[in-house]
Amino acid sequence: MTAVPACRFRPTAPRTRRLIFPQRRNTEHVKKALNSLEFLVVQEIFMSGTAKFANVVLPGASFFEKSGTFTNGERRVQRVNEVIPPLAGTKTDGQIVVDIMNRMGIPQPDYTPDGVLAEIARVVPFFKGAVWEKLGDNGKQWPIQEGCIGTEILHTDTFKRGLGKFHFFAFKESREIVQHHGEFPFILTTGRVLEHYNCGTMTRRTGNARIVTEDVLAIHPADAAKKQITTGDLVRIFSARGEVRIHAKVSDEVKPGILYTTFHFPEHLVNVVTSSECDEDTMCPEYKVVAVDVERVNAPVEKKAAQPETVAAK
Repeated sequence: MTAVPACRFRPTAPRTRRLIFPQRRNTEHVKKALNSLEFLVVQEIFMSGTAKFANVVLPGASFFEKSGTFTNGERRVQRVNEVIPPLAGTKTDGQIVVDIMNRMGIPQPDYTPDGVLAEIARVVPFFKGAVWEKLGDNGKQWPIQEGCIGTEILHTDTFKRGLGKFHFFAFKESREIVQHHGEFPFILTTGRVLEHYNCGTMTRRTGNARIVTEDVLAIHPADAAKKQITTGDLVRIFSARGEVRIHAKVSDEVKPGILYTTFHFPEHLVNVVTSSECDEDTMCPEYKVVAVDVERVNAPVEKKAAQPETVAAK
């Protein structure tokens, strides 16, 4: 792996973090990458697992504590208004960027939501008419014309960019399946449940932590019968990267041959078994396809999984 001199993580929305770094799901790969950095800055609202690797942590503000805009998939540019002031010692994303620029010798005025939107309107053609004070309660849909007039329907008589060209791409099997499915016959896919988001940094600080208290592995009844697994059994999921232990839930919500679990409880270390495969074009991690096998922990061990390399945090 090529060493990277510096890296910064920052929050970008109420529930997400942007990784200004190639994204990976393989936990051990991520640890190696973070430990290879000469300097890591993490901007966070809580001391997350990632923040513990950092040389510097910049205390950010939650979306309740700052004003700005969100633009959604409907092209709607909406105002977000500060409800409460940021906690003492924390700053909004925009102000943190401004402070860094000032310290690097690029003079900037303090962050204001109207000022940043005006700058965006000068640079981005389809935001040209966007004005903070005129966005209203429901926002405006881009392209935004002069006078802050939105475009409710983008394509009417013609497509704005002309006719497109259809491209055919033949199905290509995942390298994860090609390389490992013979030895690890199940496909593990991971996702979320309603009560939690990602690693639970925020949702596990709410009453939701009493509703869903752990990650569980969903397995189809036919597969469970073959493996002599019942709901509540402690099972071992193992792949070419490593193994984890988790309680099982027999469910017809998954298809035969498919296993499903969440990753809201980092102590379960589900991402130890996931791979480093990525989409060739977008470099998005292969979230949904992991070749694994599963067995009750008190069953005879048929295969020995590769043990993950341990990496000490900085």
